[in-house]
Amino acid sequence: MEKHKHQAAAFKERVEGLLQDKSKAEEAISGLELEKTSWLSEKGVFEEKVGDLEKQLTDAKDEVEGCKMAMVGQFEEGFERAKMQVAFLYPELDLFALDSLKIVQDGELIDEP
Repeated sequence: MEKHKHQAAAFKERVEGLLQDKSKAEEAISGLELEKTSWLSEKGVFEEKVGDLEKQLTDAKDEVEGCKMAMVGQFEEGFERAKMQVAFLYPELDLFALDSLKIVQDGELIDEP
């Protein structure tokens, strides 16, 4: 009988230890779930910021492309104005061969490489 009491006491201690372990594990899980919720919330904030930054980047790239096109237009307009002024000052010159995309190399008018 004494042996059974000892086994019962050992079993009771083991159960109490397991219950304490379970309680600690549940507390840890609860804390981790709160931490997970916090991380998910932060993740949402960062994802929103990334989306905003990606849109700003796209807008900036579009703006740069628009500026490039405006610069090309300004260059072409300036080139045509210069041709008109030369034609006005020297009407006998043939300006047909002039091209804003050509360069003079080795005494020849060629396409820019």
